[in-house]
Formats: sequence, C-alpha cells, structure tokens
Amino acid sequence: MLRAGFQSFFAGLQQSAREAKVEISFIAAKDGLSAYRKAERTHPAAWNVLLKDSEEPIPNEIGDLLQKHGIDSVLRDHIFWMVELMESWFLACPEDLAKYYGKGFQSKAIGATQNVESIAKADVQARLRAATRGTVKGAYNKVKHAPHLWDKLDSERVKERAPHCRKLFDAALAKLAAS
Repeated sequence: MLRAGFQSFFAGLQQSAREAKVEISFIAAKDGLSAYRKAERTHPAAWNVLLKDSEEPIPNEIGDLLQKHGIDSVLRDHIFWMVELMESWFLACPEDLAKYYGKGFQSKAIGATQNVESIAKADVQARLRAATRGTVKGAYNKVKHAPHLWDKLDSERVKERAPHCRKLFDAALAKLAAS
C-alpha cells in the first residue's frame, strides 16, 4: 500500500544509492517485522530499512522500544522510528496537504508545531481529521490517502521539522558515503 509513496519520498536517496551501486530497500507494512525478514531473505545484499511507528514517544533507551515491539536488538541500525506515527511527518508540510486535498482544507487545524514528532498520536490524528473533513476527498484515511500524500511531501521540509526523518536521511547518506 505505502510502497509507491515511500519510493517517491525517498527517491533522492534511492538515486544516490544507485549511483553508489548500493541497494536500499525501505519497508513499511502493517506487519513490518515480517516484511523486513522477507526482504532480508529476498534481498540479502541490500540495506533493508524498516520504517516503524513507535506508537509512543521514543524512550531514552531505544532497547526498551525494540523489546516492546518484539524486535531483536541486532536490528537496531536497520529500524528507523516514525515518531509516534508516520502521519506526524505529514504535518510538516501543510502546504502539500492543502494541494492534495484542495478546496475545504483547513490549514489552521494542522498547526505550526516546529517539531512535528513531538505531537501526541491522538493529536496528530485529530489535526488531520479536522483539516480534511470538509474536503472533496473527505477526512484523512490512511489506506486511501497516505500513499498519495507521500508522493507530494517535500522531504527537505519534513527533515527540518522531524528529527527522526533527518536521522534516517543522515544515516543513509553516511552508509552510502562509506560504501
């Protein structure tokens, strides 16, 4: 469902990887760990990266979060957390959301929080619903809208307002530089 959207959002990294002759695979799925394991089997030479909603603020010790989600700590460098959920990153680009949803979109409902990852999960969801409910596309729906929104987001803007997104891009570029 989200694969095409992620490919678009991470297109710059994918291009850099191709130029460095390195394969990077971004995995996001309802059962992300299972999808990650499959990617490891089918693309063992790739740097397989699992994008995972933390569902809560990131604790001081990342091992606690890995344990809570049933993820082996050896995968620490292959998992990047979308804090608290991927929709947080959408809030970094209200202009892009407005273009996608069109008439009736309520930009003020998104707010102007500088670090969008600091917004609680329930508040992120409420802001998206409030901003989109009067649009032709209707209230935000993950299945219907998320794949298309990833395609519209300005990754530079998201990196400015989402520290874990910046961390992901920085780690990928460092890995490419080292290869």
